[in-house]
Amino acid sequence: MDGRLMSLAGENAEIRAAIVVRRFYMSDIPGGVAILKESPEASMWSEESLSESAAQGIAWIAELNGGLAGILVGRIAADEFEILNMAVTRQFRRRGVATHLVRVATQEAQAAGTTRTHLEVRASNLGGIAFYTQLGFRVCGQRPGYYRDPADDALLMVLHKNENLQ
Repeated sequence: MDGRLMSLAGENAEIRAAIVVRRFYMSDIPGGVAILKESPEASMWSEESLSESAAQGIAWIAELNGGLAGILVGRIAADEFEILNMAVTRQFRRRGVATHLVRVATQEAQAAGTTRTHLEVRASNLGGIAFYTQLGFRVCGQRPGYYRDPADDALLMVLHKNENLQ
């Protein structure tokens, strides 16, 4: 491995160690909207929708170097946790931010009694599908024509509690 690659690997390890995931607060709404705006693969939510999620305590934010790096919004229904939306700022992608968000949210949901986590992802979002597959999620269904702007199918993915995140 050359010196440059070693430097990048070390930098990413340092970044991963510096990521802090915490609950999403009302004061995070402008930053959450900004993150979603630069993430066309995520669903664009209004400030009102983010406000509702923050009030219900079902959203998390990732911070890195004092700034907002990513957002995850979910919901719990009975024994299921659903990831509704997730996005990471461009400058912090592929550095472990999304992985930290999913792990913390899933762990907190399991501590609240959920036995499985599921989500929908655009069929054309190959990076997202690969990411979730790498974490241990598996495709369990499809919803034709689910997304608009642009039109796309949704793949349903699931992770059962006993299948632990990778």
